Amino acid sequence: MSEEIKVVEVERRSWYNNPEGFDKWRIFPRILITLYGVMFYKTCDWFMTLPDPTNSQSAFVSVIVGAGAAWFGLYLGKK
Repeated sequence: MSEEIKVVEVERRSWYNNPEGFDKWRIFPRILITLYGVMFYKTCDWFMTLPDPTNSQSAFVSVIVGAGAAWFGLYLGKK
């Protein structure tokens, strides 16, 4: 009785050729939310150092904050 040994080659997957794992880790949304945090911090720091902010400058900061709320809602909304 001879047994047949079947050899199966499995392709080794790494992070750059594994789209399911790459998507599961949510690399790009995490990078973007981190970059938004940096932009938010720098914008608020800039605005607080202004001696007499104008209406257009405060509107600019409001847009940055509002965009962050929308982006964060999209980030948490996807599973």
